[in-house]
Amino acid sequence: MKSKSLLLTALLMSIGGLAQAADGDCARFDKLLPKGPETPSIGSVCDTVFPEWGGLRQDMADNGFFAQVQLLTNLTYDVAGNWKNQPSYVGQRPTTGNVVSTNVTYDLSRIGFTDNAQLNMGVMYAYNNYRGNGQDGHVAVSELSIYQPLFNDRVILHYGYSAWLSYFYGLYLGSSTASSALGPTSVMLNQAGLTSLKPSPGFDVRLLSENKRWYDHFGVSRSQSSDGLESDSKYNTYGLRWKVPDAGTLVINEIGYRVNSEYGVPMIWVRGGSVYNKTPYFNYNSEQDEDNTWSHYLAATRQLTQPDSSLPFRGWYIDGKTNYAPQNRNVFNADASLTLFSIGPFDSRPSDMLSFGLAYNKFSDDAKRYFERHNKSAESFSTTASTAYTLRITNGIYWTNQLAWTHHPSVTPKEDDAWNLLTQIVVNL
Repeated sequence: MKSKSLLLTALLMSIGGLAQAADGDCARFDKLLPKGPETPSIGSVCDTVFPEWGGLRQDMADNGFFAQVQLLTNLTYDVAGNWKNQPSYVGQRPTTGNVVSTNVTYDLSRIGFTDNAQLNMGVMYAYNNYRGNGQDGHVAVSELSIYQPLFNDRVILHYGYSAWLSYFYGLYLGSSTASSALGPTSVMLNQAGLTSLKPSPGFDVRLLSENKRWYDHFGVSRSQSSDGLESDSKYNTYGLRWKVPDAGTLVINEIGYRVNSEYGVPMIWVRGGSVYNKTPYFNYNSEQDEDNTWSHYLAATRQLTQPDSSLPFRGWYIDGKTNYAPQNRNVFNADASLTLFSIGPFDSRPSDMLSFGLAYNKFSDDAKRYFERHNKSAESFSTTASTAYTLRITNGIYWTNQLAWTHHPSVTPKEDDAWNLLTQIVVNL
């Protein structure tokens, strides 16, 4: 199974760095953090290496601006030794990834927008030596969008260029991408066309109940190219292409119920959604293009324990997800995953995270028969078991290590079991 280490899901409120915020006033900048993504890159400005930036952050805040920088480097290797010069999955030869990303926000309420409205501008450099994941080494715009709450935050508009997979579903475990202990990751919404690396134009609308727990989240965007992530990244080299080849318009709707952790109130998040994508997709039976595809998903996350009344987000959680897509137009037909994870597994390590995950991926029978008609061997499914630990070294620096065993790591050709070891360092500035 192809893994995407940067499809790096929002499950909780933004709690990273809250313990440190209590010791100072760096949290005063948090209202300027980028708004909208289900999992932020950081949970609090206090959880950065240099929260004050030598006074620069205050000078910027006085004028409505905020900036953050994240550095990421990782290495994945199949320690079972299944080396190939032309790998069919990440880790089959040593796979390295490096990302430098920066975001600048501006408080739009200063120029007449509603309270908490925000302009978010992002630039990213990403390179990975596994070519299938689209990290091609070009500097590109990663975000250029406006977040605009209305009617006492009961309606939230977001429009512009965004990586839309970050705004739905909840892909990462934990409170931020930096502190997430990697668990099972589905590729099916990306397969259905939601952009995940280079952004696409679109908009989404969140409608919230009076108590802000129930919501309906609807979005329209330009699809990722049906030629795949690598081609989409090549077509959209610098991130601002309005159109790319083989990419139409998609719509997504998610309905959910969400309660964030408070003392005596455990976190719960239940959601389900569907995607319809008006984009040509190859039909493995007719060997002709179909004019659309679609996908459905269900997901639930529940906090099981609250051992620390002063830090109610700490504890054990369970997360389950399942996805489905038509097998005549998609390589990945269905999947299911279950993750048990702990935030603050030890009293002395309240910002660490531990996860145990199981995942099952059903490969399309139609795609399998298509490959076999063209003299290629193909698998029917893959299973993965993984464990990961993220260590918070100091403010803004996280070190994650993960070991994942995968039976049938590639759809085609057939491969021996993989034992992928990943180590990753994230630095927030």
